[in-house]
This record gives sequence, structure tokens and C-alpha cells, in this order.
Amino acid sequence: MEVDPLIEAAFGPPPEGLNLQAKQETAIIVVALVSTAFATVALSLRIWARNFQRFGMMADDYLMIVALIFTYGTLVVTILGAKAGAGFAAFFTIGYLLSIWSVAAALCQPTEFFWTQFLNAKGKCLDINASFLSLTVLNLVADLLVLVVPIPEILALQMTTKKKIGVCAVMLLGGLVCVVSAVRIWAFYRFTVEVDITWVQADVFLLSSVEPAFGIVSACLPSLRPLYRRARAKITGKEFQSSTTGTWYATSKASRIGNSYVRFGDDSSRSAERDDIALTNIGKGPSTNKPIPQNIILVRSEITQSSNQTPAQRPHNSLDSY
Repeated sequence: MEVDPLIEAAFGPPPEGLNLQAKQETAIIVVALVSTAFATVALSLRIWARNFQRFGMMADDYLMIVALIFTYGTLVVTILGAKAGAGFAAFFTIGYLLSIWSVAAALCQPTEFFWTQFLNAKGKCLDINASFLSLTVLNLVADLLVLVVPIPEILALQMTTKKKIGVCAVMLLGGLVCVVSAVRIWAFYRFTVEVDITWVQADVFLLSSVEPAFGIVSACLPSLRPLYRRARAKITGKEFQSSTTGTWYATSKASRIGNSYVRFGDDSSRSAERDDIALTNIGKGPSTNKPIPQNIILVRSEITQSSNQTPAQRPHNSLDSY
């Protein structure tokens, strides 16, 4: 296949043995579509779980929808980038120069110098590669902070060690996103040092689509617990429904309020089932109208249990906590 003279002038002659027919377009598009599809399914199940619990949509659910919309935008850019030449040999395409022209508008003076710099034009640019690489590093730092900041608070709660480990394990599902972010840094680094930039750019496009999709899936998994419990009940043949109500409290400190333990907000605003992860089932709160201090978290739970046991077989005053 003949190489464009302009490309050869910019990058030099192709290395010996380079296959100019090779391309990664299909792999990029398939992986991007599959990861985004997983994110879409996860968010759909999250919304279904909310409706199943009859709590309706909350602010975090709407934010997840916005995140998915942006993920669709990343998917479109990834597909267009693959079609324009990402994953092809740089000696056969100028798709790379077109893929980030909008960024170049802010990084090069004059703006057109970004795409004319290989033609001995006059101008200057900031270090574009360093800019992209620094953004990926900052993105990883943000992911790590989101991952680890809640853990000390979880460990301070009055729960069994087993439950703390379980909650932390659910939180650490976000570690998948951090892994993808770290790999993307490596891909960006290769992008800054390799000569065949459009070929290695395939990994950058791919990981840039996978990362937000994994983030959405990880954020939705804790919300799917009611659906998991319902599916497990159908598989095992055991029923689980709802009927005992009560207000429950917990706190990370040893102090109590009467018979109770935590609070955050109004006692009528939420229920324990609405929380993605049940952090509290320690004891029932007071039935008095005394004001609740502002440094505690209030969780109201509504639990119903049904079983196939006869009244004689059923233990007295028993309540299965979930």
C-alpha cells in the first residue's frame, strides 16, 4: 500500500516489516460498545430496583443518568476516532491530527499551527502530551480519593467485623475503575513516546470508553441488592416480603440516645431499605418525640417476613435482619 508523501515527510519512512494493512478499528468499537452496554444495563437495573422498593428516583440516580449520557458521548467520540484512523498505522492516516483539533485550539498559537507544525510552519504549542498525561494522572487521584475516603467512616460504625468487611468490599468494587485509570496512564505514556501515534492511540480511545462505563457499573452494583435477594428467593423457593416497622439508630461513638444509636436528616425522609448498603440494624429507637441531636444518623426500616413455618414452629419474637 502506498504511503502518503505528506505523512512520510512528517513521520519519516515506515519501519521495515510494518504492516500498513493492520488496524484495530473493530476491536475498539466492539469493546467500547460492550462496556457501555454493561453500564446501560446496570443503570437500568438500578432504576428498576428503586421502583421495586417503591422509593422513587433520588438525586444520585439522576446524576447517574447524566453520567451515562456523557459516557454515550465518549462512546461516539471513540467510534468516530476509530473510523478516522485510531488503531491504524500513522504512516497511512492523518486521523490523529483531526481527532483532537478542539484541544489544539487552546494549546497552540496560532491555532492552525497544531495541524501545520509538521509542514515547517511557524508557531508554538504547549506540551500537548504532558497536558493529556497530567489529566489522566489527576483523574486517577480523584478515583482513589472517592474510593478510600469513606472507608475510615465505615470502619468507625458500630457493626460487626463481618459486616464492615462486606461494606468495604462493596465500596472497593470501585477499584476496578482505578485499575482502568492506571492502565490508561500507561497507554497515554506510550502515546507520548511512540512514533506510530495513531496505532497506540487505539488503547487510549478504548480505555477512555471503558473507564466511565466501569465507574457506572461499580456505582450501580450496591443498589441491585434487592433484586439479588428477590432472585435468590425465587431460586431457593423461600419467600421474603415486608411488615415490621420501626426507627433504627446507629453511631460511630459509644454515646446513645435512650435506646438508640445514629442520625442524619429527618426521621421521615428515608428508610433503611432506601440505602444502597444497610449500615445499621442494631436496635430500635425511642418512640418519644424528643428532639434528635444533629450529630447522629437516623434510619427508618420497614421489614416484613413471611415463611412456610406453622405458628408452633416459629420462634417467639424473632425477626430476621437483612
